[in-house]
Amino acid sequence: MAETGKPSPGKAFMLGLLAPGLGYRYVGNGKKAVSILAFATGFAGLGVALALMPPFSLVTLSLMFLPALTLITLSVAAGIGSAIDTSLRNQAENAPGEGERPAGVRVGLTVYFLALAAYIALLVASPNIGSITTPSDDMAPTTLEGDFVVTWKDYYEEHLPVRGDVAVVQLPGVEGDRIMRIVGLPGDSLLAVLGVLTINGEAIGRDTDGDFSWRDAGGTHRNAPRYIETLPGGTSYRILQSAGSMFTGTLLGASLRIPDGHYFVIGDNRDRSKSSWDFGMLPGLVLGDRPTVILSSSLSNLIGRSVQP
Repeated sequence: MAETGKPSPGKAFMLGLLAPGLGYRYVGNGKKAVSILAFATGFAGLGVALALMPPFSLVTLSLMFLPALTLITLSVAAGIGSAIDTSLRNQAENAPGEGERPAGVRVGLTVYFLALAAYIALLVASPNIGSITTPSDDMAPTTLEGDFVVTWKDYYEEHLPVRGDVAVVQLPGVEGDRIMRIVGLPGDSLLAVLGVLTINGEAIGRDTDGDFSWRDAGGTHRNAPRYIETLPGGTSYRILQSAGSMFTGTLLGASLRIPDGHYFVIGDNRDRSKSSWDFGMLPGLVLGDRPTVILSSSLSNLIGRSVQP
């Protein structure tokens, strides 16, 4: 048991956990307290910057939480270090008690806690990160029903869609959001014959890619031919389409021109998904978030994959 007036190792450890450097301040090691606080404040500031980044990929999402893990590790290490430092000082002759507590440490603690509070607030309610749970298999093999997908919130309010983008959309007469692929842009001329789509006179390329098997939300085993589809401009992605499957109403051919400010969308599962052939062109106002990364899926090899081509 520590003598009266001497710092307690237990208290130093708990203070070190509360904030890196606080335990050292308590024991009177001002220099060490300032250096550790500066290091921790830098990581908290880095966390603020990373938390403001859009969720481009699984890497950027992971980087957002790296400063948090570093700060936790640093706090534990600082708590242990300050407790050991306290014990050694108490054992030494003429132990200095609580020692000096320079004003610089107080300033450092204030800045650290402000940066930490901002970082935590951004992690809890990031202005850029949203999510959607896919309501159907319309986008298989890209996403399956029940997949939890991270989104870049309100992306299409500030960015124009690019051919091949996957977007969260609101469909006419359909409750809730859906994920669809944008294949037609304003001014495009589209022609579909027997399930083959042509954009501005150029047929969409398609190469066989084996079969795709999965279980739907009801547990039923599904299997469908998979293709790699390549749009004019070179964007490629995978779709499902069985023999004889085609867009609604295109048996004898159908054509259209997309009006200004509107887009042609369709799901990647051509056996199941409806498209703009059915519900019409979508105005840009109904395009919302941009899906980025699948964090949870019934099919393990989809987890961590990017939704975008």
